[in-house]
This record gives sequence, C-alpha cells and structure tokens, in this order.
Amino acid sequence: MAAKRLGSTALTAGKEFINSEPMPQAAAIAYYTIFSLPAVMIITVMVAATVYDEASVRTAMLTQASRMIGADTATSLTEMLENARVTETRFLAKVLGIAALVFSAGSVFASLQATLNNVWHLKARPGRAIVRYLITRLLSLALVASFGFLMLVSLVLDAVLVAFGERLAVWLSGIAAFLIATVNVLVSFGMITFIFAMIFKVLPDARIRWRDVWGGAVLTALLFSLGKFLIGLYIGYAGVGDTYGAAGAVVIILVWVYYSTVIMIYGAHFTHVEARDHGNGVVPSKHATTEGTH
Repeated sequence: MAAKRLGSTALTAGKEFINSEPMPQAAAIAYYTIFSLPAVMIITVMVAATVYDEASVRTAMLTQASRMIGADTATSLTEMLENARVTETRFLAKVLGIAALVFSAGSVFASLQATLNNVWHLKARPGRAIVRYLITRLLSLALVASFGFLMLVSLVLDAVLVAFGERLAVWLSGIAAFLIATVNVLVSFGMITFIFAMIFKVLPDARIRWRDVWGGAVLTALLFSLGKFLIGLYIGYAGVGDTYGAAGAVVIILVWVYYSTVIMIYGAHFTHVEARDHGNGVVPSKHATTEGTH
C-alpha cells in the first residue's frame, strides 16, 4: 500500500470513526466482556488442553494476562477462571454447563458484531433474527476455539524456542536471547493480526475478501500493540486499581477492554474504507442488508 493511499485511507477512516461516536459502543462491549470473560477463558483452555497439558495452558494464559493488565489483576482472572469451571461429572449436567458457557461467551461477540455492523452500515433483515442469533453463537464459538488453537500454537512455540535457545546459547551467547525475544515478538504480533483479521472477516453480517481484511488487521494490531503499552502505563501511573479498592481488578479490565475496543473500532473503519475505496467492497450477507434498503 503506497504511503499516499495509506494516509488518505487512515484520514478518511478517522473522520468516519469520529462521526460514528465509538465511545458508547466501546463501553457496551467492555460491560459485556466482564460477564463473558470467564466463559471465553474456560473454552479457550478447554480447546488448548485437548492437546497440551491444562496446567501449562493456564500458566501461559496467566503470563500473557500479567503482561497486559498486571500481575494482581491477572491473579483475579485466574480466580474467576477457577470459580467458573465446569466440574460436574454427570453427562447431562456437564452438557448444560458447557452450553451455558457458550451462551455466555457469545454475548460479547454479539455486541462486537452489532458494533461492526454499525461501522459497515449493515443491519439484519426483518424475520431473520432467530437465524442470525444462532449463526452469531456458532461464529462466537468458532472464534473462541481459534483463540484456544492460537494458545496451543504459542505453547508449542515457546517449548521449541526454549529447547532451541539452550543449544543456540552455547554457540552465540547473548545473541541467542535477542533472537528468541525477536521471534516471540513477531509471533505474538502475527497472532494478534490473525485474530483481528478473523474478527473483521467472520463476525460482521458481510462478505468481504481476505485481501481486503489484512491491511486493517495489520494496522489494528500495530495500534493495539502500542495501545497495550500506553494503557499499561496509564493503569500503573493513574493507580486505577488502588483507587477502587476491592473492585480494582474489575475496573482495570473494563478500562483495558474499553480502550482496546476503541482501537479495534478504528481498525474496522480503516478496513471498511480500504475495502470500499480500494478493494472489492463490503457486500451484505444473505441475512443482512445495507442501511436504508429493505
């Protein structure tokens, strides 16, 4: 993408982003996330644990959370995860428990879908509400399962890097640590980019080509990575957790998800402008229509 085209797309997306009043939408998604987060975490662990050791999966999730929102808040997430586990052994009870998790996890994705539809000027067709609801829940489950798969890939990669790093350190000394850190950063960025690409491609009620998604996904991942650092500084220096006492962990999660969602909404606008002006456009799915049409 040429620099002039990138600047023009970013500017147009910025104008549409401001006009769409994204703050209330981000606040709604942050609210739903608080209730959906334990279910999303549990399903992610369940998927990754089908291949990898569950304790290792939980440890990896805690480590990633600690880097983003701090150790204390990550510990609170671990407690939420433990309290929400499906421990029932009876078949029917276990099925009902898993169904409840899927329903709960789908809430935040349904809210996210509504936001993306609004960004891309889409709305559900009349009479398709039930079909759309079921599709949204299935898509939500597929996305959460993909998070579990990415967690599994991350765990396997970490194990390979550790084993490879021990041998490499013998030959290259300090350079090995730098190489491993670089690979970790690149892989982490690649996974974040893929997640945003999946969200933009799968969640909205639209048909959009993969090649029209990647530019917005990469930009969103870049902004997300920068925002993650800045949000962490804000949370640390503003003392958000200390100010709210026992509710500090919940508030930190709300703040972190809120600002991250604002970044993602801008990325969605960028993707929409890029597809509309320079790609194949965004076409409503058979369950939706563009705003202003019937």
